[in-house]
Amino acid sequence: MKYATIIIGILVFNITTVFADILYVSPGENIQSTINIANAGDTIKLAKGTYVENITIPADKTGLTLIGEGSGKTQIISDGGDLNPKFAPATVPADIIIDIFAAGVTISKIGILHPEGETSKRDIGVFFRPPAINGRLSKCEIQRSRSGNLEPTAPGSRGLLIFRATGITIDKNEFEGNYEDHIHLPTSATTVVKNEIEDATRLGIVVIQESETSLSEENMIISNEVSGNGSDGIQIQGDNNTIMGNEVEENHGAGIRICGPSSNPACVAPGSITTASYNVITKNELEDNANGNLLDFGTNNSISKNSED
Repeated sequence: MKYATIIIGILVFNITTVFADILYVSPGENIQSTINIANAGDTIKLAKGTYVENITIPADKTGLTLIGEGSGKTQIISDGGDLNPKFAPATVPADIIIDIFAAGVTISKIGILHPEGETSKRDIGVFFRPPAINGRLSKCEIQRSRSGNLEPTAPGSRGLLIFRATGITIDKNEFEGNYEDHIHLPTSATTVVKNEIEDATRLGIVVIQESETSLSEENMIISNEVSGNGSDGIQIQGDNNTIMGNEVEENHGAGIRICGPSSNPACVAPGSITTASYNVITKNELEDNANGNLLDFGTNNSISKNSED
């Protein structure tokens, strides 16, 4: 008689649970050093006080959160960028206070300041660039007090620059001072909601195309207060964007300008070769903008239910 041997295999699964840590930084300590030892998904809490340094969040720090105790209590001031030379673009030296390469990063409740002094570099308050998708800037105050700008010989200062980094949310921040443009968006699928944007030397918010064939689309510009900027409050060069429910007043250019070839030179480069199409501009309140409240030089844009005084 033959006997069959039955072997029962038991599979053992090792399940590892990863818990995110909370790390703490106090004035006199170094934020960058803490970022360097943090793991993906960690939270870094900044205590009340002033930190003088420029920081970089590298691509491997995905999901990192950097949070202060409020923009009036926790402040990061530029150190001038001398210790870690950077360029944006490659030929232009840049002073970037928070430079973000990682996906899913949140920056919240922090004051971010370029202090008084002479301009020597391109000042950028917060910079999201690939692979920094799906990030968030929330409840911060971004401010510049420097004199001068690099334009027109090189790109000028930006409070917030989002360069090809999609899916970023910008909510409940205050942008003040003399950045050339406060919110500069050569990107798509960004949400800009409930921010206060005042007194840029040029543009409050601009959705810009890098070239005639580049895409800057499906951005949402909603319920912002945009006032006192040196040129247009909101300028749109891309397609399929939504501009809704904003209060845009007392800007020195147009309130909202939708770009096309005939809008040159008011639309910033490369605005003279772009035609903004299929944008939705609705339910905005527009008042006392020096060069007109709403100017449409594009094609097939949907404009409705805006109030103009």
